[in-house]
Amino acid sequence: MEITQLVDDARKSTLFTAPVMGTDLERFLAQQGDTIRDLARRAVAENVRHIYWVGSGNSWVNLYSGKYLLDRFSDIPSDCFISYELVWRNPARLNSRSWTFLASYSGATEDTIAALRHAKAHGSHTIVFVNKADSLMGREADEAVEYNSKALYILPLAAAYLFSLEVASIKGVKGVEKTIEQLFKLPALLSKQYIDEETKGHKLAEEFAQERMIYTLGSGPLYGLAYKFGLTVFMENMRINGSFMDASEFRHGPAEILDREKPAMVVLLGTDESRPVVQRVCQLAKTKDLKLQVYDMAEYGGIDPLLAPFVLMIPLQWFAVYSALLRGITNLDERVLMGRGILGQGKGIIWP
Repeated sequence: MEITQLVDDARKSTLFTAPVMGTDLERFLAQQGDTIRDLARRAVAENVRHIYWVGSGNSWVNLYSGKYLLDRFSDIPSDCFISYELVWRNPARLNSRSWTFLASYSGATEDTIAALRHAKAHGSHTIVFVNKADSLMGREADEAVEYNSKALYILPLAAAYLFSLEVASIKGVKGVEKTIEQLFKLPALLSKQYIDEETKGHKLAEEFAQERMIYTLGSGPLYGLAYKFGLTVFMENMRINGSFMDASEFRHGPAEILDREKPAMVVLLGTDESRPVVQRVCQLAKTKDLKLQVYDMAEYGGIDPLLAPFVLMIPLQWFAVYSALLRGITNLDERVLMGRGILGQGKGIIWP
């Protein structure tokens, strides 16, 4: 089958969210923006003492930014836990003075349901970001924010951003309103990127088609997106060996592998404070003659550095889609183990 036909088929898949990302983000912010802003007002008014962000895989890293922003702009302490870690760690501050945000596309992820029930048992107020409110998690949570879209990374990410930035705005932090304004303008950029980034993504996929190991690095606001692609896209969907690491940590041990190995590297380079250190890692990769692809926020001038995960998502996704297709994975939604009742246990559980 021709690659053009394969791509046309891929546009309909659940994995490939770029075709709807711009339009669905615009709709989501219009429909749920006031709800999320109200959550922020209530959190401040009720003097919430601790906020937990909880999920697994993709649905963990799209909430990571909530903690990043709350830490940066507010005095509300928060933690971001992989779902079972919340249960196993059983933090003492998980109580009636805390709020717990959880994310799951299916609303039936074993790990996150366990975390939801654990949080409720400890009196924490639970809010879930789910595709459908009428899902297991949507029914059991205190509140459900439904996004009704296959854009399972960007929409919960936008919810975490808007909540955290709105908390900061209510608390009088200067400058965050401009970031919120830019957040609401992103849909137009994403729709444009869906068209503009395809050719580049195809070319890069061809250049990397023979690579069987990719290190994915990112720092600062791009930590979560690098994690997503390094582990939950390149490994899960392209089915090649992969590793994710914070770019600043590459010098602390992993760099020694370059003495004997030459892994391909995908580096996400932001325009925030992490940029100089990440640039040094890129320079090291060049001196070692590694196969290197740098996704640079500086190519998209005038956009708030904090919004980098939204901006670099579609370029990375085009690369991943073409890479999977070139490796013979023509059904992007098919899984070998996940979603087949092999990795998940429990009544009503469908993932993983």
